[in-house]
Amino acid sequence: MTAAIPNLERMYECGDVLANAKGLSYKAHQPEYEEILAGVKGADNCKRLSSQFIARFFALFPDLAEQSIDAILDLCEDGNVDIRKQAIKDLPTLCRDQHSKNLPKIVDVLTQLLQSEDPGEITIIQNSIMTLIRRDTKGAIIGIFSQIHTGEEVVRERALRLIHTKLKTSSSELLDKESQAQVIAEIKKVFASGNVTAEEFPRLMAILQFTFLPKSVAGQLEIANMVMKMADLDADAEFDYNSVELTDRLLQCATHVLPYFSNQVKSTAFCEYLVVKVLPHYYQLPDLTGLDTRNQLCKLTAELAVHIGGLKDPMTAAKNVFDRLIDYMPLPPATEDGSLAEVPNLEFTKVECLMFTFHQIAKQAETFLTSDQERLKDFRSRLQYLARGVQGYIKKLKEFLATTGTKAAPDGEEDVKIKQIALRTNENIQAMIRDLFHSPPIYKANITLSFKPREKTNMQAKVGDKRKPITFSGKGESSGAGGKKGRGERQLYMDTVGQKGRGGRGGGPRPGVSNYRPGKSSRPSGQYNVPQGKYSSKINNKGEEW
Repeated sequence: MTAAIPNLERMYECGDVLANAKGLSYKAHQPEYEEILAGVKGADNCKRLSSQFIARFFALFPDLAEQSIDAILDLCEDGNVDIRKQAIKDLPTLCRDQHSKNLPKIVDVLTQLLQSEDPGEITIIQNSIMTLIRRDTKGAIIGIFSQIHTGEEVVRERALRLIHTKLKTSSSELLDKESQAQVIAEIKKVFASGNVTAEEFPRLMAILQFTFLPKSVAGQLEIANMVMKMADLDADAEFDYNSVELTDRLLQCATHVLPYFSNQVKSTAFCEYLVVKVLPHYYQLPDLTGLDTRNQLCKLTAELAVHIGGLKDPMTAAKNVFDRLIDYMPLPPATEDGSLAEVPNLEFTKVECLMFTFHQIAKQAETFLTSDQERLKDFRSRLQYLARGVQGYIKKLKEFLATTGTKAAPDGEEDVKIKQIALRTNENIQAMIRDLFHSPPIYKANITLSFKPREKTNMQAKVGDKRKPITFSGKGESSGAGGKKGRGERQLYMDTVGQKGRGGRGGGPRPGVSNYRPGKSSRPSGQYNVPQGKYSSKINNKGEEW
């Protein structure tokens, strides 16, 4: 028989009866509790009181547990926000003691309620969820992720942000080993769904940091495999270079998986995919909002190359990187009368990254350069031209840092940092040029990329230290300690940095045209223009970007 809907006075009478019941006598007062349950269909003041009484006496009537939970859930969907707030506050009491099995379901419901647009209600929901997280973290994680797996977009986003924020501040207090294992299992399920947005991915990766998974080599390998699976590195399929979504996902995955690669966890599959499948379409990649796609690709490929293992096809990989590298390494330009043409702006960050990647990969393809003498001759010419420029640039940077570095005004500190990174970039390029200009080329230099922190054992050269200049003869050996130009040598572009006149008549013969022709690539056809970008060869202007 259904209990009649009570008024406020009757509600208080039923509450008094139950409050005064002794021992097992409450069983005789089940009709009063059923009237309280019926109160959720009464007037607004009865509904709020019903919520409070259900929370208070719920444990006394286990046979009516389901009806009690349903009654509170009805109030959570009431049109009156004050009634909803009261019910949300009372929900956690339905998960105590022997009723803890209800906790995942209750957290699921509370998480679903996060779609509310009332800030006060959202705060109460979050507080109730946090109460249950502290009571049973594993059960709460199951409930929250239930909505992350199946909930509406707004609920999914808010749920993920909530659990990330709470674990970020209290993970050591909340997460035992069992709860961490549950988090890992839930995130694996999310990744496996293939339905992860660009905003969600960094949060999921950050949550994994609060678990035991990244703390072991086996765990790092597992994370790396999870991310690579999500990146969809299908070596047998062509990369859809026109897709903004795929390009963004690939770069995001590469960025977040990088910390998990090491000497024990190799980055081979990811790096090889980028150089074999993506680099050939370098100039066709779509622009991404707020990101230089090509610059980011160069940097990520270089970072992945640090921990690369044995490649399946090192010759193809080396060729793809080489073709992109020489795009940023022009031949010495000369006019009809033998004087220099306009100095090109070189993008040194891209040069460093691509040269480093080639330096790493060519260790596995040592015959790539030596098997084609025209290619080697062309490359040496480009290296020599670049070497002189780098040497002059390093000198200018050291002079700047020696006079300004320690006495820079606060507003000039950023400029000093930029110049310090530029110095490291060019010193890295210089070291790799030495290896590549060697006959035959060697790959021994130990390089730390300029935009990455150096190891403590790697002491940076002091500003102002003398460094033996690098000059090369046709045989690939030093042309002398002084590095003086012999008669007939062309003046190279960085010899005139800071001077007004770059031209002048040279006494040497006009250089011959290289016979080497790079293989076909996706680069736009027509006369090649040297890339113009962030990395200017002019250092007299402050505030430039590197």
